[in-house]
Amino acid sequence: MKEIFLPFTKKEWLFRMVFVGVLFVVVAAPFKSILTLVPGMTEVRPANMIPVVFGLIWGPAGAWGIAVANAITDVISGSGFNVWFPGFLINFFYAYLPYKMWYSLDLGRKTVDKPNLKSVSDIVRFIIIVFVDSLVTTVLLSVLFEYLGFQTYGSSGLLLFFNNFDFAVVLGIPVILLIGSRKNAVFWIPEGIERKGRRGYSTVSNIMLFSLATFGLVYYLLARFQGASIPVQTELWIFDLGILIEIAYVFKGFMHYENEVQKVNIRTLSIRAKVMLGFLLITVFCVVMVGVTAYMGRADVLSGKDLWEYIYVAVGISLNIMFVVSLLFLRYVEKNITIPVEIIAGEVDEFAGRDHLADVKDEVDLSAGRNRFYTGDEIEGLSEAFGHMMDDINSYVGNLVSVTAEKERIGAELDIATQIQADMLPSIFPAFPERPEIDIYASMNPAKEVGGDFYDFFMIDDDHIGMVMADVSGKGVPAALFMVIAKTLIKNQSQLSESPAEILYNVNNQLCEGNEAGLFVTVWLGIVQISTGKGMAANAGHEYPVIRRAGGQFELIKTKHSPAVACMEEMKFKEHEFELNRGDILYVYTDGVPEATDANNELYGTDRMLEALNTIPEDTSMENILKTVRASVDEFVGDAPQFDDLTHLAFVLK
Repeated sequence: MKEIFLPFTKKEWLFRMVFVGVLFVVVAAPFKSILTLVPGMTEVRPANMIPVVFGLIWGPAGAWGIAVANAITDVISGSGFNVWFPGFLINFFYAYLPYKMWYSLDLGRKTVDKPNLKSVSDIVRFIIIVFVDSLVTTVLLSVLFEYLGFQTYGSSGLLLFFNNFDFAVVLGIPVILLIGSRKNAVFWIPEGIERKGRRGYSTVSNIMLFSLATFGLVYYLLARFQGASIPVQTELWIFDLGILIEIAYVFKGFMHYENEVQKVNIRTLSIRAKVMLGFLLITVFCVVMVGVTAYMGRADVLSGKDLWEYIYVAVGISLNIMFVVSLLFLRYVEKNITIPVEIIAGEVDEFAGRDHLADVKDEVDLSAGRNRFYTGDEIEGLSEAFGHMMDDINSYVGNLVSVTAEKERIGAELDIATQIQADMLPSIFPAFPERPEIDIYASMNPAKEVGGDFYDFFMIDDDHIGMVMADVSGKGVPAALFMVIAKTLIKNQSQLSESPAEILYNVNNQLCEGNEAGLFVTVWLGIVQISTGKGMAANAGHEYPVIRRAGGQFELIKTKHSPAVACMEEMKFKEHEFELNRGDILYVYTDGVPEATDANNELYGTDRMLEALNTIPEDTSMENILKTVRASVDEFVGDAPQFDDLTHLAFVLK
């Protein structure tokens, strides 16, 4: 993940400087009195880890904190300018050099990663930097001590080097791993690296300049340590030249990187960091045991500086051996286990965050950049399983896209079918404005997009009106298609016959032809003579109609039923007479009203229907009758889904 590195504010910069300085003093204080060899220097200095670690992660803030803290302690201990000022410069140099080397000697890298030591190559790079830093600092301190007259040059050089190198490696690596694993770990990145287009220094020039400086210092150290006879003037020139070149290297500009700076926001220790930290802790434990063993084995023979030089040599040799073995093993684990697992985890995370629908529509081949690992173990199995999972998900999403497209197409067609069905039913009210002696209103609410219920009303002639309330078996598209045929046939037959029984007889025979699906339809068909109020009705397996006489209550009119239409050919249907007086109201409905079901699977029933109807005043409109019943049904059902089509009709003879 790419992030922008914001520079420290003045307050943050000062806080980090003070924090590092205080930490350095607190850690160094307990060892000030342990085996003091020269003023201000001890033979055991775990605090030597702090300049390297915090100089590396916080750059100038960490280096200034170390240098200032060391100068303050020297002044407090009574040291003069010739002691604390060179010490200030050397400690600043000691803390700043690792930071400089990390961001300048990229060794062919095209991006800059923060030094969280997330790989074995980063650890090796850190060890090399610590080695060079410890070597340079040892030379500077040894020359300073000889100049101050604390000891003959070279008598404590090896001890100083191992102090710096051992503690910086043994303690520094685990500390940086833990700091770098923090969620909001802050690392100071050189400003020059962030700015694209700023002219910088090439890797080759950095390496050449640094190599010249290091060669001069190493040559000077070895020559003096081995007692070589070199003219004093030559010594000074070699030493001064090395120091000047080293200073020029440290304070010159950072090299320019073409790519943006990258920062990995690690929320916790990665599996690779955990493995490395575990082996490093084992290495530290083994090295400590070597040091304890060396001390116990030689304490009765050696003493003072000789004893600690022996211990440091033993620790240094064992440390290097252990680190070589650990790094080789860690490199094997990294290459064959942790890196594949991290890559697979990254691919899973990236795959989970993709827009798979867009990938399918754009025909993106996700397998093209997929990593395959042929390790012959569980890693290979995990890689193959993930590959199969990706393929299966892509295939599933592809099928889902096809199914969704088909569903949308069907949905669009159903919308059209719903509209067509609604248009087939009379929906303009008042239906017969030229006939003030009658009023009629009807509605149909399907349970699905299209339904099997239907109603109809039509003038057969100037004095007769036909009314139909029907319910096709089943729901959805098949019922809707059957409904269209049944409605059309009933209306057409009503224009040819005056008897409801004869109409249903003819319609039944026509519907039975080719009815392989076995659908049927319950029908209440009534024909009323407007002038007299006399009517004839046939009930083919349908609900009982309801009539309210003027000044009375709504009551069910129970008559004998005939079988449903389209059950059997040549079937005879019964019919009966009824009469409507002026002010009488006829209410017919489908089973969607009494069989409406609530969340407890309780039916609405005809009793509740009659109760709702009887709350309606006599002078109400037919539309209000239907709305009252529907409101009562909705209140009873509550949040339960609509189970069946709900269709009803009200008619009054004024």
